Amino acid sequence: MAITGMGCGGGDTPPVSERETDDRALSPAQYTLMNLAGTDALGRKIEPMDGEKEGTRYSGIFYSLWLGQHQYMQTAIYDINELLSTEEGAAALKSTEANNPLSPVGEFHFCGEPLFGYYNMRDPWVIMRHMEMLTMAGIDYLAVDATNASFYPEVCYTLFETITALQRQGFTPPKVMFYTNSNSGTTVKKIYNEFYQTEKYDHIWFSPNGKPMIVGITENNNNASDQTKYPGTYGESSKDFIPQEIRYRFDIVESQWPNGDLNNDSIPWMSWSYPQPVHENSKAISVSVAQHSPSRIHYSYMDPQSSRGYDYKTGRIEADWQRGKNFENQWQTVFDNEGLVENVLVTGWNEWMAVKQPDGNFCDDYTSEYSRDIEPDNGPYGDNFYLQLIRNLRSYKYTQAKHYKYQKMTIDLSSESSLTQWDHVKAHYLDISGDAMARDYENAVGTAHSYTDSSNRNDIAEVKVVHDSKNLYFYVKTKEDVTAHQSGDTGWMNILISAGSDFSGKSDFCGYNYLINRTPGADGATSVERSKGGYAWETAGSAQYRVYGNVMLCAVPLSALGLTSDSCYIQFKVTDNVQNPGDIMDYYVSGDSAPIGRLSYCLLYTSPSPRD
Repeated sequence: MAITGMGCGGGDTPPVSERETDDRALSPAQYTLMNLAGTDALGRKIEPMDGEKEGTRYSGIFYSLWLGQHQYMQTAIYDINELLSTEEGAAALKSTEANNPLSPVGEFHFCGEPLFGYYNMRDPWVIMRHMEMLTMAGIDYLAVDATNASFYPEVCYTLFETITALQRQGFTPPKVMFYTNSNSGTTVKKIYNEFYQTEKYDHIWFSPNGKPMIVGITENNNNASDQTKYPGTYGESSKDFIPQEIRYRFDIVESQWPNGDLNNDSIPWMSWSYPQPVHENSKAISVSVAQHSPSRIHYSYMDPQSSRGYDYKTGRIEADWQRGKNFENQWQTVFDNEGLVENVLVTGWNEWMAVKQPDGNFCDDYTSEYSRDIEPDNGPYGDNFYLQLIRNLRSYKYTQAKHYKYQKMTIDLSSESSLTQWDHVKAHYLDISGDAMARDYENAVGTAHSYTDSSNRNDIAEVKVVHDSKNLYFYVKTKEDVTAHQSGDTGWMNILISAGSDFSGKSDFCGYNYLINRTPGADGATSVERSKGGYAWETAGSAQYRVYGNVMLCAVPLSALGLTSDSCYIQFKVTDNVQNPGDIMDYYVSGDSAPIGRLSYCLLYTSPSPRD
């Protein structure tokens, strides 16, 4: 397990005499969310927050369940990025042959490879990772994509149980609503029959007005949907309204399509106009990573706004499209309408696929650049869009962090009875239990045992941190007893720390400049190492550690980290058994990381627990 830290607030932090007393009543889960921080691969920072802004501010994300659920249309993995990398593949991609072996018409194609592989959405390992990432992002609800009249009950049940498990641990994971469009009435009736006839899942429905919200089509759609605006194209579907006899169960919001007429009672999943309109009655707005072509809907790459790098301010596609200029422009509309927007629906998280049309083209997704997925990929943009989402959500929903007074306490590591001292430590962070789970599941085309991983070992549940005039103390609690260290295992119960307000960040591993406990000794002494640049380390001192059942304690000298008791700016991360520790993206994938991926906990801000 590694514990990681980096500067919070830096040189702008006021002196001790000017810091405030923290009187917030935050639960550990709330405290954890407020004190997340980090820096993405492009140097953009995610700062800790103080609390929620005034007023109603919901955030949702368009969430797809279809990967692996249409295997009759996906007999092999077809990756457009890979096809375009060779002449033969590029030619096959343009082919309109139904049986082209490299790129057949009528089959799903991936726009790129997701970080978690070409996965199947029935894989509980994947759903747990998704819910952990979106919980840490602060997403309020999933807009489950049922727009094509399919809603995948088997996937839904795994999703619902995962959300329930997180709620029981004290977290606020995203709740759920369904977004329907094609054959809306029939689809909503099927969803009602499957899930809403009882109150079993009422605890997970997104119900801001008291009833579970659902998006669909009624007689009041007023041509907002493509189905109602173009009845000659969609036939009976244009009049397939949500049945009257089940409307009592729902808070119904109209489906808004980008080529439909604006309906102020709707929630849009995308807008083709810029700046995007705020729907006056629902107070909803769309924020999309990119927008598919309004001129030719079956083309995902013909118009410039289909690129993630499109800049609406200049009308050009930026060369460094991985910075997400399009997404940033869309968020700016939200900030320009401060006080008017109460519901932001972000499109989207994990669509990943598009069917090759008879003319050889694709709708919605094409390549990594011409797609709309925020979920990290195993390719050109990594986790840039995930961290960009978090950074903008924080600006929309939360107030900026304040500089609070430090809590100081000396911790005795010498006996298990001293663990009661930690009951009074205020800096208390939660990690999701159960996320360190083994993986063994088929891929999107049904190949058995395509994805296996057994690196789960110590499942981190809680972390606490405090310091005195000499040491920085860590408390790490795992779900089960901490495994015994094996000789030569450098990934067991480590501590990585990036510390100091003057830290330049030039010689570090992704912002982390210290690694502790990579080489623990049997006598309770352990290593403190400093980065020489990247994941290469040199000795910087020594620390002490102890393990008592499912708790690991560590005392790190402040002097070894270049810190003092009144200048103790850190972020930290706890991990165990990460298989490729020199690759920051593997902190999303293997072992356990608290918090997940590139995120860190921040120590600078402390809060009393409710019982205090």
